[in-house]
Amino acid sequence: MRPQIARSVRTLGRRANSSNAADKAKAAAQDVAENPQVKKAVESANAAFTQASAAVSRVTGPVGDKVGNMLGAYKKPLTYNWNVFTSLCRQVYQAEKLAPPTSLNQWASAYSQIFSAAASPAFWQKAMSNGQAAKIAVAGVEAYGIYKVGEIIGRRNLIGYKSSAPAHH
Repeated sequence: MRPQIARSVRTLGRRANSSNAADKAKAAAQDVAENPQVKKAVESANAAFTQASAAVSRVTGPVGDKVGNMLGAYKKPLTYNWNVFTSLCRQVYQAEKLAPPTSLNQWASAYSQIFSAAASPAFWQKAMSNGQAAKIAVAGVEAYGIYKVGEIIGRRNLIGYKSSAPAHH
């Protein structure tokens, strides 16, 4: 088979597979969106997002608008990735039967407890004495590994990014 024809066949095959996957993802997202608990959680998340974005815009002011305008062509992919992220969160929410905090104060208090414990030397001394530090280290290594796998997938290369600079020999 000629290379151009083989490439065209592969491209058409990928497009056909991606449209089937997209249809399945749309159907799954629609099923999730019809769940009343998910609707309630999405509404509360949207309300929190609106409040947070209003606060950020008040703090950043015209500088934030300039940064948003500087994104230019990246704005569309960032919006798409945000929509994919929220869809994935909805699916996880339904699969794990999670319940969101009923108020923003519960969320803030939970994270303030985590951050105050992490900043406390007594927490780390206790973690060292009862072996909890090893579990924390393993969780950190897992998070770092997941990050690196994401980088490899994003680059579509195991070694590194492709450079347009000429190679020096």
